[in-house]
Amino acid sequence: MSSRNENFALLVDVVAERQPARGALFHDPEAAPLSYGDLSALIDGWAAALAERGAGPDCSVAIWLPNGPTFVAAFLATLRVGAVAAPLGILLTPPEVRARLEIAQPTVLVTTPAQARALGDVGLPVLAEQPASLETKRPSPIAPVFRNGDDVAVLVFTSGTAGEPKAAELTHGGIAWNARALATGFAMTADDVQLAVAPLSHVLGMSCVMNASLISGAALALMERFDAEAALNIIRRAGVTGVMGAPSMFAALLRQARRSGEAPRLRFAMTGGAAPASELAQAVEETFGCALRDSYGMSEVGGGITLTPLATAPKPRSVGPAFPGSQLRIVDLLTGAPVPLGERGQVAVRSPSVMRGYRGQADARGGVIDGDGWLCTGDVGYLDADGFLFLVDRKKELIIRSGYNVYPREVEDVLCACPGVLEAAVVGIPDEEHGEEVVALVVPAPGGDLDREAVKAFARQRLAAYKYPRHVVVVSELPRGPTGKVSKHQIDRAALRARL
Repeated sequence: MSSRNENFALLVDVVAERQPARGALFHDPEAAPLSYGDLSALIDGWAAALAERGAGPDCSVAIWLPNGPTFVAAFLATLRVGAVAAPLGILLTPPEVRARLEIAQPTVLVTTPAQARALGDVGLPVLAEQPASLETKRPSPIAPVFRNGDDVAVLVFTSGTAGEPKAAELTHGGIAWNARALATGFAMTADDVQLAVAPLSHVLGMSCVMNASLISGAALALMERFDAEAALNIIRRAGVTGVMGAPSMFAALLRQARRSGEAPRLRFAMTGGAAPASELAQAVEETFGCALRDSYGMSEVGGGITLTPLATAPKPRSVGPAFPGSQLRIVDLLTGAPVPLGERGQVAVRSPSVMRGYRGQADARGGVIDGDGWLCTGDVGYLDADGFLFLVDRKKELIIRSGYNVYPREVEDVLCACPGVLEAAVVGIPDEEHGEEVVALVVPAPGGDLDREAVKAFARQRLAAYKYPRHVVVVSELPRGPTGKVSKHQIDRAALRARL
């Protein structure tokens, strides 16, 4: 057990003491940014308010807020008093929130007045207004409660779109390690400003954007919801140097930059959740002056797993090598035994930020973490000789057609290279003859008019006979989750089959 206080909030406190006058949060176009000193005062007020309501060690605090200064302050205040932060996606419905509260068992809920009214009585104290102490005088600071590195800091909810929600327990040491690894990969400094439009309740926004920025002394340009025109205005006004988000967000930023004729320069850009088409990556570099790096991460690992650092040349279609200090290996889908280099299998990761387990489950490790600390991700991929990871697909999205394995991501990559195709999602539907049939949903590029047979022919020329989609359906958009990632579970297979 370490004698050093490893409370994550302490890392931000140290930055605030070192540079109290430096900008920390851009949030209001009509006002100056909040400085680190201002943020520290906000944290003091929220820490006092939470402590008054019983929050402390062995307690959790649910935070149901949009991106904004209040989220940042409430999150850090929760950790400072020694409690566990349980962020909830702002787009969740009241029934979904109640289900997550049952798991987290919070001592207090922090939300907005409107959200509190929609939720109704949940049998616990609700903080839906700014603490009165912030409107009068700054309360006496509460020193960060002593926490060991393996004490739980955050509950991140996952798998709610595919089944019952689960809460991954992330530790103070784990979230600090992951944020440092990301910040190091992008060489982040106090001169950087990140666009914070990814939900801070999700590990991408929490770990890669908020935490990595704040421990580096950088600033956040906060947005409650994405709008391309507003985002470009914020990027220009706040001097944003880095942007992280889904490929669809970068596509929208490109369209808006071309319409307006103005494209601010960026130092770094990162996407995750879905591989960007090569044309998109090239367009981002030409328009905004920086390479668009593809990355890989998940909630159970507290953020990032792989990243090609700025100082390292990326490889096309690769999500990069493992974060330094962590390990990757590929295992057989059936036996779990490691497979030879270059062979496809399930991706497994071992790192300091892997979750302790799932809150409240009899098998806390959910059958995904073995005795040696390897977490099986459920993703299929392979490693090359340099340790670069190439993702093929989700294990659960694998399509088996006539006994052959078809990885939707491989087919989607080909479809996205087809002229006139902006995006594609490939799914399997039941088929009496082949077991499953490959079906592609494609979104045409703006102003385009797609010929389904031409798209099918393009794929047939580039894919094995069992892989190319026999059916192509043109749609105006693909269903997405709160982070902008395509959500295939929302595709109604029965309705889709009836259309064919």
